[in-house]
Amino acid sequence: MASLEPLIIATVCGALAAGILAWQLNLQAVDRHIRATRSILKKLVLPGSLPPNQRVMDHLSARQASLEQRYRSLLKAATVPPLAEAAVADPQLYVQEQLHAVQRMLERLAAARAMPVPEQLGFPKALPPPETVPRLLMQLSLVKELATLVFGQGVIGVASVKLEDPEAVADEREDGAFLTRLPIRIRFTSSLPQFLHILVAIGESQPLIDIRGLRVVSQDPPEHLEVELALARYLPVASTSR
Repeated sequence: MASLEPLIIATVCGALAAGILAWQLNLQAVDRHIRATRSILKKLVLPGSLPPNQRVMDHLSARQASLEQRYRSLLKAATVPPLAEAAVADPQLYVQEQLHAVQRMLERLAAARAMPVPEQLGFPKALPPPETVPRLLMQLSLVKELATLVFGQGVIGVASVKLEDPEAVADEREDGAFLTRLPIRIRFTSSLPQFLHILVAIGESQPLIDIRGLRVVSQDPPEHLEVELALARYLPVASTSR
């Protein structure tokens, strides 16, 4: 029996040492977990060192809802409404009808003021592909609105109206585009007061009309200004592919 005591003692000591080692390893794992959790919580602390709790969560939820509401409001102001039912039923025919309507309107406005008909650049001659219909309708709508505005100010002349190629607007937070810019370019001759009234009216338009470029050159006589405006409206990316 005495000969077994050293073996028993060695076994107990070994088990004790293994237990202590396991306990130390467990403590280290717990410590790492605590440090990782603290690091995550630091990111959730608001300015002023407010710790995360239910009040903070409620505050963050309310702020997120407010930001989402503001985003929807801005998106509504900047983008156009859905297509008309007629455009959905036969989009290619509808866009051709709208194109002819815009051309007739430009001719009518010019004739009423004894002006040459504006040069119409970039207007499709054939039926457009279905995927281009939403953006073409938006551009034609913008042409109609601007022509009415510019001619309504009694400008001296409108030289041209041009549809330009769409441009993708990238989302800085994510890969890919979320808006499509639909530009047009219009050239006209006006007085300074007429030009300023046009700019004010553009600034008050809904949906938003973005002034992308502006060139003004004094003519002879000096009170006549040759103006070129690069303007655009926007469509959500999903709308351009409907």
